[in-house]
Amino acid sequence: MRRSAFQSVTALVALLAASACTQDFDQFDPDLFPGPSGSGSGGASSSGGASSSGGAGGNQTAAGSTTSSSSGGAAGGGERCTNGEDDDGDGAVDCADDDCGGFTCVAVPEDWQGPGLLYQGPEAADVACPEGFSQRVDVGGRDPLGTPATCSPCACGAPAVACEAPAVTVYTRGACGGGGATLPVQTEDCINIGGDVQIGSYSGEAPDVDSATCAPSGGEATLPPPRFGIEGLVCAPGSDAGGCEAGEACAPRAIDAPFEQGACVWRDGERSCPEGFGERHVFAGSMVDNRGCTRCTCDTGGVRCAATLTLFEQSRCRGPGETVPFNGACVDDPPPAASVSIEVTGSGSCQPRGGDPGGEVEEGDDKITVCCAR
Repeated sequence: MRRSAFQSVTALVALLAASACTQDFDQFDPDLFPGPSGSGSGGASSSGGASSSGGAGGNQTAAGSTTSSSSGGAAGGGERCTNGEDDDGDGAVDCADDDCGGFTCVAVPEDWQGPGLLYQGPEAADVACPEGFSQRVDVGGRDPLGTPATCSPCACGAPAVACEAPAVTVYTRGACGGGGATLPVQTEDCINIGGDVQIGSYSGEAPDVDSATCAPSGGEATLPPPRFGIEGLVCAPGSDAGGCEAGEACAPRAIDAPFEQGACVWRDGERSCPEGFGERHVFAGSMVDNRGCTRCTCDTGGVRCAATLTLFEQSRCRGPGETVPFNGACVDDPPPAASVSIEVTGSGSCQPRGGDPGGEVEEGDDKITVCCAR
């Protein structure tokens, strides 16, 4: 609420007070919120009626919002109700001052912190705490949001291929007919064909791939910062706020948006609320980021083995040679040869796989419980 709006609310409260209208602020449990110390603080009287100085049942000067009350006290007064000072010089501080009828002393349960005003919604960092409630307490959040990871492209290096041993079958007649002999060879070995062997034709199959590997790369994840869809913020008064007994703190009876109605207390852990603080909110204090990219792999289905057959006129693969197809087809009338050699090579490439975004952001196990009284 802007300053001009503060003044408008204060003027409205003053007009209501002057017209003898009353505002019921007994929305709090009277046992949970006892009357403040000092005379005429605005708490419930022991007999159940309003106190003579403006008790909870008949406040004439109670401010209806945290902003208007904390910025100037009730209509006609100058007390600022959460700063621990006697602003109007009447000897009463904060909740002990009659001008602070819109505030009450809240008994904070043992082992809990508070009181404070709770905001829960998006972008808590953009929410300003009301004047007098300058202590900001981050109480975590709910419903984590995380933009999926951006994954760098996967790639595959050159294949490392091991081929099976090739074999060539030679025939004494054309069209791969007549007597034949299968000659298994290792890569680049030379095979001497006896001088009494007349090659009429031959056939040779390309060897199969025995093994192939490609080195994968890529798939690195870029993770935008996660955030909570609902963020929790508690605005608490400074340590100087007073006018209450030990173990109590001065808090407003009515709260302006965007804050939740009621004074709240909070504590680490997922807990049941203490008596009187029946509205329970559980927030996660952290997030677990499981986003990432699937591992990059390489599919070797595109890798092949090939062989080249060279026929030589002399033994031991000497003399002029002629390279002929080695693709499984029958070759008629090959050139005369006294020896042959086969060179085997791997070819083709691997196809990258993976590098896909996955995973999500989850709430952490550390919880914070905020309990509010209305």
